[in-house]
Amino acid sequence: MTFDTVALDRMKLSDIHAPRRLGKVLHDMLGRLDGPVPILDIARALDVSEVRLDEFDGFEGMLLTTPARRTATILANTRYGTRRARFSVAHELGHFLLERHVLSDANGFRCTPRDLRETRDGQRHFRQEAEANQFAIEALAPVSMVKPFLNGEPDLRAALSLRNLLDISLEAAVRRILDLAPVFLGAVWSHNGAIRYLIRTQAFPFLTCGKGTLLPEASAAASAVANGKRGITEMRDVHSTIWTDRADIGLKEQTRVGKNGHAVTLLWADLPDHDDEEKDHGVAELVVPGFR
Repeated sequence: MTFDTVALDRMKLSDIHAPRRLGKVLHDMLGRLDGPVPILDIARALDVSEVRLDEFDGFEGMLLTTPARRTATILANTRYGTRRARFSVAHELGHFLLERHVLSDANGFRCTPRDLRETRDGQRHFRQEAEANQFAIEALAPVSMVKPFLNGEPDLRAALSLRNLLDISLEAAVRRILDLAPVFLGAVWSHNGAIRYLIRTQAFPFLTCGKGTLLPEASAAASAVANGKRGITEMRDVHSTIWTDRADIGLKEQTRVGKNGHAVTLLWADLPDHDDEEKDHGVAELVVPGFR
């Protein structure tokens, strides 16, 4: 995909310190896109002199620059696939454009897999990594391109379609849908029936399972994973206490079983009216996730 590099003016981005706003303004300059965001070309158009994709040891992404940030080099690890490497490039570009970010060493930023999973905003390092991640998903999955996938009832097939359209990971696509959906959702990633991590929208009820525990025995997800057949189940009603601490809500679940024992389960809650009035948008982290 080609785009007009003349439309990208780094000066218009220089005074923006909020990562989501930075991503929005970037896309305002880019205009309409019909496929994957050309993040490598965007980086080069914004004074990144070199973007190198290769297999590296010890880091997922690296930004080589100076405090003045006149130019930079980005290295992204392809060991776990190009979709993850694209996210690494967007993450490092976030560090480059968010000029209040303090370099982690004399040469720039060296980001580990843990950094690319960071969502906390307390200490400076955590906050900077979380902000780079926020910019990355805004850059790779802009709201305007995600909204069409929010029409209709929640369905993991929409996340798969979004993944394919934008060339992002399925985990990133599911997270983005949870971030923007107007309903109450949760998602559970598992491997061989053991939970890797969980996320939920702010108003979604507390989940009674956790990282390292097995999928609830009575859940449709446990049955689908035990069956081992790859594919996506239909959304079905289940008793809410299988997954949550609430007996007064409606709950549906759907699971996509992938290769090598990996699976993701989408949970959709129907809350009472008084809960709906108190809804708080956004994703609450139960366990810090990754983008695969």
